[in-house]
Amino acid sequence: MTASITPHDPLVKRLHAIQKLITANQLPEAASKLNAAVKASPDDPRIYLLGSRLAEAAGNPQGAQDGAKRAVSLAPGWHVAVTEYASLLSRQNRFEEALAQATRAVSLAPDDLEVLTQVIDIAHRAQHTELALQWLARAAAIAPQNVTFRHLIATDLRYVGRYDESILVYDGLLKALPDDRKALLGRAQAAYGKGDRARALQDCELLLGMDPGNEEYKFLHALASGRTPPTQPVAVFKDVFDAAAPLFDQHLVRGLRYQLPKQVAELITNRYPGLKLNLLDLGCGTGLLGVCLGRIDGALIGVDISEKMIEQAIRHNVYDRFHQVNLLDALTETPGALYDVITALDVFIYSGDLTLAIPNSHRILVPGGHLIFSCETALEEEADLVLRPSMRYAHKRSHVESLCKAAGFADVSIEATDLRMENNEPVAAFIVVARKQA
Repeated sequence: MTASITPHDPLVKRLHAIQKLITANQLPEAASKLNAAVKASPDDPRIYLLGSRLAEAAGNPQGAQDGAKRAVSLAPGWHVAVTEYASLLSRQNRFEEALAQATRAVSLAPDDLEVLTQVIDIAHRAQHTELALQWLARAAAIAPQNVTFRHLIATDLRYVGRYDESILVYDGLLKALPDDRKALLGRAQAAYGKGDRARALQDCELLLGMDPGNEEYKFLHALASGRTPPTQPVAVFKDVFDAAAPLFDQHLVRGLRYQLPKQVAELITNRYPGLKLNLLDLGCGTGLLGVCLGRIDGALIGVDISEKMIEQAIRHNVYDRFHQVNLLDALTETPGALYDVITALDVFIYSGDLTLAIPNSHRILVPGGHLIFSCETALEEEADLVLRPSMRYAHKRSHVESLCKAAGFADVSIEATDLRMENNEPVAAFIVVARKQA
């Protein structure tokens, strides 16, 4: 079956009407009309694609997959069905299957820009940058004036460390549009990544001339000048976490052997038998600490700047509430003496300076409450706060201990640990457990 649509195809109006009902979230009426369409044309793949969209809108992932799969089986050579099936699989985080279907879609319609745009998005969701670059190169060859494709190519090349190639693409973009701030920022980041601070500084100065108050520009300007900014602007890492959210758990736990949530859950369980406590999880990410703790007898509140991370955490159904906000703002705005435990696992490595975070945590804890957090280790001969090439902060253990004591914590215990693997080497870190006076 070809699944082609002729001008006088009697099913077209019915399908369009059903799609409008799905878009308007009038799902029972859409289902009724779709059932009637199935009876009239049981072998038309377009009906099953609509059925897939309807099932997804209704929160039925298996039904959505069955519908898309049925459409592909009825019209295996129809690139639209194959592409939609691939996109659905990626939204369900089934990336290996999604990429296989995306590759098949490209083979069916190698010059279709709509198909290429969708499969590029799938590759990015799956964090398969090399495949995304392959498809981007094809799309850019078909539409050489498309600025979006060229920006994506430059960004992906920078992401995989191919800085010189990335800079060449940015150069081309800026030759056509010298005031393209996105390209200027990208070129500055690529130059800094390859160690060319002078060139990065030059682009940063151009950017600050356009927008003197921009925190991201000021941050990169400080780095290129050889200074260590006390904290990172949210814009520096938010998009990275949004993009990483679907694969975050798998990447951390399986790929990087990340065991910190499990370790901290055991610390909390030992101190609070029966898990009777109110807990604030700063930088909760995808909710790994909540998964390790399970349901507690009290409130479990998650805070994260990334909407996509929170969406993943919601799926675990263990948190009571989430706040999408910068953790430093959350600490400043939270009333005092509210929580028994505050956790910040693998998160101060991005926020940096702890001179406000630790005293505010002390204020928010009830008497006898605990602040539990992790830091990457800076050597004692280094500065109190060090920004690594990984763009993560490391903290000096003695400095962190002094901050906790200065804030009024009665007991401060610090234990060395390996945080995760990086380039097949363990990342040295420490866990702090600070108790407020009862």
